[in-house]
Order: sequence, then structure tokens, then C-alpha cells
Amino acid sequence: MSIRAVLFDLDNTLTHRDQSIHRYAICLLEYYQEYLMNSNINQIIEVIRRIDNGGYPKKELLTYPSIGESIAYVLLQELEWHNAPSLKELTQFWAEQFAKNAVSMADAEELLKRLKEQKYKLAIVSNGAHLSRVAILNNLGLSHYFDAIVSSGQVGISKPAPEIFLHTSQLLNVKPSECLFIGDHPINDIQGAKNVGMKTLYMDGFHVADIDIKNKITHLNQVLDFISSI
Repeated sequence: MSIRAVLFDLDNTLTHRDQSIHRYAICLLEYYQEYLMNSNINQIIEVIRRIDNGGYPKKELLTYPSIGESIAYVLLQELEWHNAPSLKELTQFWAEQFAKNAVSMADAEELLKRLKEQKYKLAIVSNGAHLSRVAILNNLGLSHYFDAIVSSGQVGISKPAPEIFLHTSQLLNVKPSECLFIGDHPINDIQGAKNVGMKTLYMDGFHVADIDIKNKITHLNQVLDFISSI
């Protein structure tokens, strides 16, 4: 059966999480430079990476329910501040500025444009707060390409649960077997999508896969060739 819809994860699929963190850290250091003593960009990046863990934070490192608040807490604890901002202020800074500093993957917009021209239905399926997913896509100028933006924060179900994949295919009015899912996580993305009958394409290089994955890419410019081959 031919592909009618292409579904994407967001972090480390259409956006580069680590590069986004680097840009955010520069933004934070510039904004709070008068209040930070003896702190450098590498310290800030190290703290954020440790807590964020590529967008998959370890529960034991989360001091608060959200990644943003947990990162803000550790930044306040580990950096040397003069007149430190409040936890609320620094958490809000993350909420506003991380999306503004998001970095798209190379050729992301070109791929979306070409898929849209070829009449594929497009969707995002991402674990995370819905407002942050939408804000990232808006700031990158990509949101208008998508027929649906689905998040765990919106529907109350996280990947790899089958319901979030099935919900998205229903929104697009296509069968799961008519969907191609592209993502970077072996279980949440690839196994989850496979379990409902979707075809899958793994964005290699961000996780160690403990399962056998056949279809892999390392760059978004390989997607159209893959679609042509199936």
C-alpha cells in the first residue's frame, strides 16, 4: 500500500536538540551576564545537557515535574550568581527562549516543502508540552506545513503507546499502513509506530538501538529516496 502521510518526531528529527541547547545557553549568558560571576558557556551547556538528557530526562535528576523548571533549579544551584533571578523567572526564560533558539535539522524545510508539493499529509507526533511543540515550529516557520500537530501534553498519552499514533492517523483520515513515521528513538518512535502497522524510518546517530532496525537515515535529504523505494 502506498504512503499517503508522513509523520515526524520533533526533537532530533526535525530539530537538532543539542544545537538548540547551545544557542539557548548563549542567549541565557548574554541576558544574565551582569548577574553571573565566573560562569562560562560550557558550564551552562553541561548543566542543561545533564538534566535534559537529549529530551529524555532521567527521573532521578528531575527536581520538578518539568524539564525547564528542573534545569532552572540546577542552574541556580550550580552557577555563581550575583542577585540571582527567581526560580519562576528562570523557568519562564526557558519556556520563552528555548523555542526561539531552536535549530532545525539541515534540509528540514526543503523536505517538508517537497513532501507538501507531492500532496503527502504531514503531522508531528511528539512527547512534550503542546505549547512548546507549537512554539518551536512557529519560530522555525514550519508549522504551516503540518495538517496535525499532536503532542503527549495535548492528548495525555505518550509514545510509544499505540493510541497516540492511531489518534494521529485518524486525524489525517489515513490508515496506519499508509503512514511513514520518521523518528530518532528506537522504542518511542520506531517500535511504537511499527506496533500499529506504520512503516518507519530511523534517524540514526542520537541513540543506541537495542532492537534491530532495518530502515535508517542520517540526513533528511535521504527521505524522498526512501519513499520512492517502497
